[in-house]
Amino acid sequence: MRFGAHVSIRGRIYEAADRAARLGCECLQIFVGNPRSWREVHYPPEDLAELRRRCRRFGLRPLVAHAAYLVHLAADGELYERSVRHLAHALRIVEEAGGLGVVTHLGSRRGLPLARAVRRVARAVGLALGGSQRAWILLEGSAGRTLGATFEELRMVLDALHGHPRVGVCLDTAHLFAAGWDLRTAEGVDATLAAFQERVGLARLKLVHLNDSRSDLASGVDRHENIGEGRIGLEGFRAWIHHPSLKPLSGVIETPGFDRMGPDRANLQRLKRLREGGAPR
Repeated sequence: MRFGAHVSIRGRIYEAADRAARLGCECLQIFVGNPRSWREVHYPPEDLAELRRRCRRFGLRPLVAHAAYLVHLAADGELYERSVRHLAHALRIVEEAGGLGVVTHLGSRRGLPLARAVRRVARAVGLALGGSQRAWILLEGSAGRTLGATFEELRMVLDALHGHPRVGVCLDTAHLFAAGWDLRTAEGVDATLAAFQERVGLARLKLVHLNDSRSDLASGVDRHENIGEGRIGLEGFRAWIHHPSLKPLSGVIETPGFDRMGPDRANLQRLKRLREGGAPR
């Protein structure tokens, strides 16, 4: 498994690649603007081309973006329209920069019956994909209080999109743990991924977020912790990153950092040591 981090785009967007390289990343994740604002940032084509060149120079692959936290794909009215526009905009930026795609939370059902919420999500994803040709939308599983908290819900959205070839899944270890999947042991990791294969299909899994959890198992609360410092622990991550199904994938950290300044080299080094140390016996 390749490891990377979510890094800042402050300054010029292509400087994210330099930051990722300094951390020791092998892949990277960015926002394409302020994650708590709807304002669209339009980057000069030459800046996106430079981001693509620097990712290639530093061996950073894949590049992914994370959608704004404001996105609610089962909403209606202006919030729905803004969510679709934001996703479409982020996809165009990532595509021009040569990246894989955009990770998005699904958001709340907002009181809707599940089936109706799923149809709205699928329609939003389909509309957003219409403005791009290659970039993927990766549906991120949630910690338990919003859509995507179960594998069945993710499967329902994929089915509603009729197997669209550019829709995949991103699993977050902290979210899985908070949603009730015990990742602390090799047996727990095996059971989790077997269930995902049965209900969704590992072929749809394109990225993982590697975060320890400050929250208890099945708490439904999304709180990230540094690798090995939370409830999952180092042996859980060893089992996760060495699982045969996951070895071809990339994992991005969104950890608070040991200095509480965000994803850092120390977290990546822990993962690399686990990778070098071999699988659990």
